[in-house]
Order: sequence, then structure tokens, then C-alpha cells
Amino acid sequence: MPLRVQRYIALSIFVSQLAFSQSNAQRCWIYFRDKDVSSRQLLSKSASMNNVASAFGISPRAMARRAKVLPPNRLITDEDVPVSRAYLSQLASMGISVLNTSRWFNAASAILTPSQRASVLSLPFVDHIDPVRSFRRSAPIQSEIFSLRKAASLLVQPLHDYGPSFTQLDQIKVVDIHNLRITGRGVLVGMLDDGFRWKVHEATKNMNVIAEYDFIQHDSVTADEPGKTPVDVPLQDEHGTITLSTVGGHFEGQLVSPAFESDFILSKTEYYPSETNIEEDNWVAGIEWEELNGADVVSSSLGYSEFDATDSNGVPQHSYTYADMNGRTATTSKAAVLAARRGVVVCSAMGNEGLSSWHYLTSPADADSIISVGAASSTGTIAKFSSVGPTSDGRTKPDVLAQGIDTYAADTDPSANPGVGDLYDFFSGTSLSTPLVAGAAALILSVHPELTPIQVRDALRNTASNASSPNDTLGWGVINAYQAMLYYGMVLSTDPDVTTNSDGNTNVAVFVVSNSVVKKDSVKLFYSTDNGASFTSAPMTLGELVDSSKNAGEYTGIIPKQSGGSSVKFYVSAVDATNLPRTTPYGAPANLFDVSKELTGVKTSVVPTGFVLYQNFPNPFNSSTLIQYSLARSNFTTLKVYDLLGREVVTLVNEYEIAGTQKSIRFDGAGLASGVYFYRLRSGGFSAVKKFVLLK
Repeated sequence: MPLRVQRYIALSIFVSQLAFSQSNAQRCWIYFRDKDVSSRQLLSKSASMNNVASAFGISPRAMARRAKVLPPNRLITDEDVPVSRAYLSQLASMGISVLNTSRWFNAASAILTPSQRASVLSLPFVDHIDPVRSFRRSAPIQSEIFSLRKAASLLVQPLHDYGPSFTQLDQIKVVDIHNLRITGRGVLVGMLDDGFRWKVHEATKNMNVIAEYDFIQHDSVTADEPGKTPVDVPLQDEHGTITLSTVGGHFEGQLVSPAFESDFILSKTEYYPSETNIEEDNWVAGIEWEELNGADVVSSSLGYSEFDATDSNGVPQHSYTYADMNGRTATTSKAAVLAARRGVVVCSAMGNEGLSSWHYLTSPADADSIISVGAASSTGTIAKFSSVGPTSDGRTKPDVLAQGIDTYAADTDPSANPGVGDLYDFFSGTSLSTPLVAGAAALILSVHPELTPIQVRDALRNTASNASSPNDTLGWGVINAYQAMLYYGMVLSTDPDVTTNSDGNTNVAVFVVSNSVVKKDSVKLFYSTDNGASFTSAPMTLGELVDSSKNAGEYTGIIPKQSGGSSVKFYVSAVDATNLPRTTPYGAPANLFDVSKELTGVKTSVVPTGFVLYQNFPNPFNSSTLIQYSLARSNFTTLKVYDLLGREVVTLVNEYEIAGTQKSIRFDGAGLASGVYFYRLRSGGFSAVKKFVLLK
């Protein structure tokens, strides 16, 4: 079944046993009248912002990001003051276990019986109590479609081998950005989802995850923990792994995602007590934590559908209505806005309710100042399931679209293909289009870290396919990440190509691209052998062209051979017709590249040697031909033939195969018309396509 209905029915039966011992208990927000006294005093005494930030647990990275959007004397406000520990201690003394706290809302969440609720309300420091809302997330829709464009794209060989993921990146022009050696370096991307099995999958295990936290189990493990209480249902971490791989996964020849060189921070915020419920307090706690730790972009693929009327025990749930979808009512929406006001680019899925009775967007996609993402096909048409706008107060939504039909991603469900180690599959849903847009936002911030969330949103909106006539179905349309990247000016490679010649000289190559004319004589390489105390400049010459009319292309400079053991650091500067200089790395000369580190190049996920798909023989052929291949490791393997329209002709291999020996398969085309065909081999992380011709 496309929605894996059978598995979720089984999970529903499993988790139906997870009931609170007191069926009248409800998850509630407890709002306090004031903040921690000592912390507020520290803020009011005008102590240095750095000291206050340290005391409040606000990272230097978060402070630097906030400085883009807030005045220097307002980088920290009363909203950032932690919840009073004395109040939390008093709740604990009453036998109440606090689940989450929110400093932005000055509140704590807990499960309260009616008698506990009355007792808590009587406390002098409690302002009021509200129910925690519970949502249902739409599961990603699995697809086995292999379209013409996917087949054709596998034959394209740009800087990276994208495998089946080429289509989703080429549509939004991320491939063009990668070809400039811009891959998201220096950006911290936060993920809010149901868990992340990132340490084991070949496409995610090399990601630079700086921190992760489980807001359900309250530990630092975001993968499934079956032995913990509350128990993780089987494959709870599947959805998060899918979305994480879509924004930052990387395995050459299989999956290359937009921001694979970014850093990541992961929040497990979603629990499945009744199939696919999400509590808003976990989401709020997660985004607050990621903001405090310096996240630049947050991707949330919790595309909520209609709200549950009762919880798993039949207790009535307090739900939002469409009238509440105004960006100012739902707690998650208010939290998303607060994050954006602190400089975070928040990307939220519109939801998959276009064909349901609800069909509108839901929180937090209704929030202002964020990027709400709908789903499109590979040709740019809107997905029928993609939720629509407007917000209840009349604002146009979605903001933008990306591919959310047949999007390629890592998978972790062994039931999909038994016996397979590292899995991939095609999925559909706004859950998939959202991380693609978040990855594009990370690419923009990697070359323009000075931009605010509104500027990033405007760049994506105003360069998208429907920018001239935005509406509540398409929004501003499918994004063009390349043009959005150039919207605020010239860009330079963030990943310079550094090589050492046989003569000992070092070549440094950087792409310089702009919508204005690049001043060729201004492109210079500055290098230092004394850790940045002084610099020597060297001219750079234009080689590979991107746009001859703009002098845009790859510029190369030379650092002469240095004496043994010398540490060489460098940066590149350029000016275009706007007379605004840009450097790479951003902030040079305070920030510099190190030659010894750059010589290692951008990290790659190399397919093990020994995977080979040979050209068939004979070719062209009449009636039959021999296809040969070899495997470097054992895995589930498929070999399929497609016609020129991308339609599957025949499956030649579809089984688990042992590595080692060369395989030979005879293909008989006696029943086919003359023409061009393709054959495609997939085995674990290896994927290759070759063309052959049948002539009769």
C-alpha cells in the first residue's frame, strides 16, 4: 500500500496499549506570572551581553545570528530569561513531572489530573493553564515510479554523481550551485522530526551532527530506543531519517542533497502514542533549543493534518480550527515567528491535506516571517495532496514549492526491500519538498551569511517560477536556488579547489559569479605565511566561463612554493560593477582558508572500488546482447531495461547477489522495435546507467 497502511495499523494496535493510568489526565501548559528573579536581575543590571548569554545558555553563534536582526542592546530580552527553577521545584514537590519548559512563553508542560490541575492553579505564581494541542502528521507517500526524467538524468555527469537524486536538485538549480563548489559550508541546519537513525546509513553517517536531543526520552539519542519509557514504536525514526537525508545526505552515485557540507543539530520532538501524534510542547522546546545553540536554518516536515478529537484514551483534545490559522494563535506558529525574529530561517511543510476535507495549511506553516513549502512534481505542477492557502487572515501561502512527488531519499524500513543494507526509495509529500528548500536556504546563507530570514525568503520568492502572480495554490512557485543566491549580489566559491603542482606551487581556483559584470582585475588571491599578520597578493586569471558577458567563471591564482613546514593561509577578494567587494571565506581577512586543510578537498562518499557496469556487447545489436557487471559488496541488486520514454521494458535481475565474481546477463530484444534503450544497475549505494541500440 502506498501509505504503508498495513504497518501503521499494526503500530496503532501496538501503541493502543500505551495508556495513562489515569484516563482523565491531560497534557497541559502551565503559564507562570513572572520569570526567575536572579536571572532577570542579571539582565536588568546591564551586564555585558556576553556574560548574560553565557548565564542563559545562549551560544556565541546564536548571538552573532541575532545581531543580524536585533539592535545591540536587544540581543537578549525578557523572553530569553529561563523559567524559574524555584517554580519547577515546587511542581516537582507536588509529584508533577515537568515534560518541557519554554522560556519564550514562560511556561512548562506536564500531564495533570483534574485534581492536580486545581492545585496548580491555586499556586500564586501560576497565571493560567491551557491544554497542549496534539496533531497528526501525514506519513510520507512511498512511490516506486521511475520516470523518463529520472532515467535521463542519470546519464548527466556534473561535478557530483547524483544518481536518482539529480532530478529534484536540477529542478531547483542546486546542481548549478554545487558546480560552483558551494555546498552549505559554515551553516548550521536544525531538524525537527520524529527521530534520526543517521549514524548507520551510508548517506547520513558522515554528516557533521554537532548535537542531538530527544525531547521525549530526554537524552541525547535521537534514534529509536525500544527499551526506554515511553517506548519508541518500531521505525519511529524513519520519517526523520528520510527528511534529514533529503537536506544533507551524501553518497556519490546514489544521493547528493543540497547542503551536504552544512552542520546539523537534531531534535526528536514527535511521539507516536496514537499512530502519528505530535505534541506542540515538544516542537516548541526543540526549536528553542536549536535557536539557543545557533541554528541558522530550521526544517520542520511535520505536515499536520486535521487535529485529533481525542487522545489514545478517549480524553477530548482541544484543537485549533482554520480560523486559528492566522499565525498568531497556534503555539507552534508563535514559536516559529519568535525564532525568525531571532534570525532563524524557518522552513515548514504546508501539509498533505489538499485532497482532504481540511485541505488548508496548518500550523506552523501559517506563521508570518517563515517559509512555508508546498509540493510539486518534477515538471513543476502542484501536487494534488499539497495543502493550500490562504491563512485565515488572508496572507498568501504557500511561499514556495519544490519537488515533493517521487523525491529520492534514504530509507530505513527493511520491510520495503528485505535483505537490503542501505536503502533508498522515492517518496512523496511536503515532508520531502521542505528539506529541499531548507537546503537551498542553507546554500544561500553559506555565501551570504549576512542575510536575514525575510531577505532569504524574499530571494527565494522573487526568483521562483510564479513570482509574477503568486497565489494560494502555487505560492511564488518552484524555487530557483541559483538565482536566489545571486539576488543580493556576487558570490564566490565557499569550497576552493586547491591543488599542488609537481613544482611545489599551489593552485587556488575559485568561481566568481554575479548578475553584474565582474571586474576581472579585481579578483585577487591573498596569502599569508605568518598566520594572517601580513599578506601577499597575487592576480587570478579567468579560465572556465560561466557567463562571458559578466566575466563570470573560475579564476585561478598561484601561491609560490614555500619552505618546508610553512603554514599558508589565504582568501580571495573580488568586485563587480556594483563596487561592492566580496571575499571568500566570508569575513576575510579575519577568517581564512588553510592550504593544508583545503588540500583534502570537499568530503565525498566514494563508492567502493569493484562496482562496475560494463558496456554491452555487441552494441548496436540485433536481437540479443550481453550485459556484464561486477559488485564490490553483496547487496540487493536490480538490473532493468527502459525505453527512450523512461518506461520499464524488463527486469533482468531482482535479487540479493553475492559480491566477487563478474556477472553476465543475456538480454533478448527479439520482441522489441528498433531504437535506443537504457539499462540500469542498482546495488546498495551503487547506481549506473548505460545506453544501447537495438537495430534490426
